[in-house]
Amino acid sequence: MILREFTAGRIYQGSLVKGKEIIDGLTEVMKRHDITAGTISGLGAVSEAQIGYFNAHTKSYEKIIFHENMEIVSLRGNISFKDNEVFPHLHVVFSRRDFSTVGGHLFAGSKVYAFEFEIVSLEGKTFTRGFDEDTGLFLWKG
Repeated sequence: MILREFTAGRIYQGSLVKGKEIIDGLTEVMKRHDITAGTISGLGAVSEAQIGYFNAHTKSYEKIIFHENMEIVSLRGNISFKDNEVFPHLHVVFSRRDFSTVGGHLFAGSKVYAFEFEIVSLEGKTFTRGFDEDTGLFLWKG
């Protein structure tokens, strides 16, 4: 088990403009406010999105791009470092026009139609992600 204790820092609420890529927009906020550890939540809608499912057998993501408007029912994530850069790790659930839902790991290429978010910054030693041979994922290291 890896466990660290953090103290809650500042809380940021905001929105991204229509057409902005979600990961890029949130990363800009994190860099501008020097946020290196924290949690992210959000809701709104996208005009297109790319999500993935991690296949444990092949140790790779199966990705799909949706070229449609969808509601963001839930977006959750955390903030750490990967490759010496601040990194938002995000999962999302989308609602489609027929009220079905799809979800998974959020990838670049997800464009905002309307998006409101909260970032809770955490103070303490930031986790760094490193490649884990056993799982094939970039996980927090001690």
